[in-house]
Amino acid sequence: MSVLPAPVGATVLNPTSRQPWLNRARGFFTHERLANASFLLLLWLGARLIVFTIWAVIGGAQGDVYYYYDRVALVGQLGPAQLMQEYPTPAVLFLYLPYLLGGGSEIGYVIAFVVINLVLDAAFTYSLWLKGGRMRGQAVLFWTLFMTFIGPTAYLRFDLATAVPCGWALMFLLRRHNFIAGGLVGLGASFKLWPALLWPALLGGSRKHNTTVTAGVASVGIVLAGISLAWGGWARLISPLSYQGDRGLQVESIWATVPMLERALGLGDYAVAISRWQAFEVWGSDVPFWTAAASIAGACGYLLPVIAGAAWCLRGQGRMFEATALMLLTITALIVSNKTFSPQYVIWLAPTMAAAFTVLGVRSPWQQNYHHDRNLLKRLSSLMLGFTLLTTLVYPISYSILVRDQVGWLKYLQLPVTLVLVARNLLVLWFFVELLRWVWGFLNPDHFRTIQLTKTGAAQGEM
Repeated sequence: MSVLPAPVGATVLNPTSRQPWLNRARGFFTHERLANASFLLLLWLGARLIVFTIWAVIGGAQGDVYYYYDRVALVGQLGPAQLMQEYPTPAVLFLYLPYLLGGGSEIGYVIAFVVINLVLDAAFTYSLWLKGGRMRGQAVLFWTLFMTFIGPTAYLRFDLATAVPCGWALMFLLRRHNFIAGGLVGLGASFKLWPALLWPALLGGSRKHNTTVTAGVASVGIVLAGISLAWGGWARLISPLSYQGDRGLQVESIWATVPMLERALGLGDYAVAISRWQAFEVWGSDVPFWTAAASIAGACGYLLPVIAGAAWCLRGQGRMFEATALMLLTITALIVSNKTFSPQYVIWLAPTMAAAFTVLGVRSPWQQNYHHDRNLLKRLSSLMLGFTLLTTLVYPISYSILVRDQVGWLKYLQLPVTLVLVARNLLVLWFFVELLRWVWGFLNPDHFRTIQLTKTGAAQGEM
């Protein structure tokens, strides 16, 4: 298609002229700077300084790490069968490690816990730089921005220990270290159960490939399950499976969006209070309806990855970039369909998204679909950074305004904070829809038949 020159004297508008902040960002993060290890190291250090400054300002607003300490300090008295039944037994072992390193004191525990997460963060950042190919600068930039936007939450929870192995699994799978990739997913699932659903995304290759990946997942899973069974017993082994199902509608969940908005607008009769699951939940007018809807959606949230994973394995000949889409869809489906949406859940997505840059980085720009895939990755990563920043604005920055009834001038802030929460949830839904469209693009029946015909033709050609 030809482009006519602009008439003399006419003003030619730059398509991005309406987004000066985007132009400034692009002007700052040039290709030369993103290829400079020293620049990225300084950026990483500066970003972490910002995060820890925020932590110093908010102080004890985030108490999960203190909860971990209080619980693991009782290991000698109660044993694992009665401790933190919401988490798999190996998670208790992991959470006990900072207790040993910190000498048993509370401040020592917090310091050791944060240092462990900081080491995980640094190791993952270095692996992105080492294995990211021509996109390694973009991978490190995304991860650095994400960790800045999520704030202290990443260092005061243990979700990095669950999610980072899943990002590493994608990198090892890319280099055909299939057993290690499977083992890393099994390791992540030993701390929280959700990474087990990523196993099908690692398949889709040859029979040898699938067998090796499965052996890696099973080996780690069986070993850790055996240790858990011996240490905590059968009831403790399966306790995390029933824990989530008994919870109510947590205020930040997708399904609580309408009740929370009605509460802020003064519509209906709603109350927010902390439940016995140590989470703020909403009760009132339409909550039973939304809780029932969330329960149905929760079943679909597990069914969707199973169906997509089965189709992926049956189709075969999958691309690594498509495996990334399947992993992201699986995680997002669990988040969107859940009755709870704790702020640390967004951490589950980030290592896989960062690893997607490394998958794209080893490809040639002249390969088919490269530019389409790059634009898609930029769009999805921008969406993720957007809802991550909004998540932190809600928690911990303005959480007390959201969940507690305010008096005086503070009551006028409850609606704006609730609108931030609504915007965050809408961005997450947008992200989910984008992933559905992406996965449908390579698992729809027409594409499925095309692949099968290609495989049949190749088999006949070899006869």
